[in-house]
Amino acid sequence: MNFQKLKYAVVVADSGSFREAARRLFMAQSSLSTAIRELEEEYDIQIFERTKRGIFITEEGSEFLSYARDVLSQVSVMENRYLDANQKKLFSISSQHYDFVSEAFAILLATDEEHTHHYRLLETSTTHVMENVKNAYSEIGILYMNAYNQKVIKQYLNHNELQYTEMGTFQPHVFVGINHPLADRETVTQADLLAYPSVTFEQAQGSSAQLTEEALDLAEESTQATVYVSDRATSINVLVKTEAILVGTGILTSPFRDMMRTIPIVDAEANHMIYIQNKYRKLSAEAEHFIEILADQLLM
Repeated sequence: MNFQKLKYAVVVADSGSFREAARRLFMAQSSLSTAIRELEEEYDIQIFERTKRGIFITEEGSEFLSYARDVLSQVSVMENRYLDANQKKLFSISSQHYDFVSEAFAILLATDEEHTHHYRLLETSTTHVMENVKNAYSEIGILYMNAYNQKVIKQYLNHNELQYTEMGTFQPHVFVGINHPLADRETVTQADLLAYPSVTFEQAQGSSAQLTEEALDLAEESTQATVYVSDRATSINVLVKTEAILVGTGILTSPFRDMMRTIPIVDAEANHMIYIQNKYRKLSAEAEHFIEILADQLLM
């Protein structure tokens, strides 16, 4: 397997043309075309369809490129780990959108006195959290699991040699702005929430409905609008300025807690907060430290 040719194929796909890819790779276009043709011949597939209007990725090429990206990601991790002893190592976490995770991440940075690492926190969709850990793009991933989604999550983990560890349970809460009609309630039921628009974090295209980030799926029963967002900052602004609601853990550790209320949903089942990791890779000291901090946040 020629890793360099795999890289060439990925760059061509990302660039949209051989000319632009050759420019990015600082090589002759004819040499790049030859390398891609040799790659296609080696694996007996057609990755790109070449037309007068440009190049198009074939169906089998799309699948091949997905594997190529996975392989290159693993190669990059291995090279960073072993080839440059003086280079700072990267500790990466992928997570659904949780306030307490970002708080724990900030504490981890503040307690690093040796400064021997780079750090990365990726707040992303459920599918991408699992994919990032599978591809070693992140060492650990933070998710919740319940009776509704556990079958899909466990199947993915088992198929990709990942494992999970439970950190604790939480009762689903509704997040609302301090001026929301429900803000003075001590508890709510699922029926109470159906009268309001709901905020949900957008998931990866083609994801199973069971991989939604919210611990309750109110969309089918509610006649109100669903507001799709991709980041916590937008969700907070929507909650503060409108009558929209967001279902989550109820754990707020940042200054945002002064802008919102979290109210327990009494007729909702408890959920499990988990972290996932590669089944055969020992956690780094940084990962173990982060999990300790996270456990403290969950107890607050």
